Amino acid sequence: MPISLVISSITAVIYFDHRNMVPVPFIVLYMAKLANFLSSRSSTAKKIVDMIFESTRRKAGPIQEFKWLGLMLFVAVPFPGTGAWTDAMASSVLGMNFWDAISANFLGVIMAGILVNLLVNLGFKYALVVGVGLFLGSTFMWSFLRVIMVKKPELDADN
Repeated sequence: MPISLVISSITAVIYFDHRNMVPVPFIVLYMAKLANFLSSRSSTAKKIVDMIFESTRRKAGPIQEFKWLGLMLFVAVPFPGTGAWTDAMASSVLGMNFWDAISANFLGVIMAGILVNLLVNLGFKYALVVGVGLFLGSTFMWSFLRVIMVKKPELDADN
C-alpha cells in the first residue's frame, strides 16, 4: 500500500472521528448536573435517571476496575454501543476525572477508527477473520487484564 494512501486514510479517520468527539466534553461535564437538576424537579424523572445511572454502574464494571485503560479499551473496540458518547456518559456517571475521560475517549476513538479503516481495506475475507478475532479478543481482554493487574501487586511486593 502506498504511503500516501496510508496517510490519507489516517487523516480521514482522525477527521471524521474528531467530529464525533465535539459533544463529548459537554456530556462529561454536564450530564450528571443535568440529571440532578431533572431529578430535583420531577419524581418520574428521578426514577428514570436513577434507573439509567444504576444500569450504567452495573454494566461499567471493567471501566471502574481499570479506570483510564478500561475507558480507552471500551471505546477502542468498534462494536455498537461502545462509542464516544456512551463512553462519555459512563465516565460522567462514574464521576471520573475530566481530562482522564477526554484523553481515554479520544485515543479510543482514534484506535477504533484505525481498526475500522483496516477492516474496510482488507477485503471481506480478511475482514471477517479480523472481526471474529476482535470479538474473541474483546471477550477475553478483561480477563487478561485482571490477571495482569493481580500479578502487578505481587511484583511490587517483591521489590
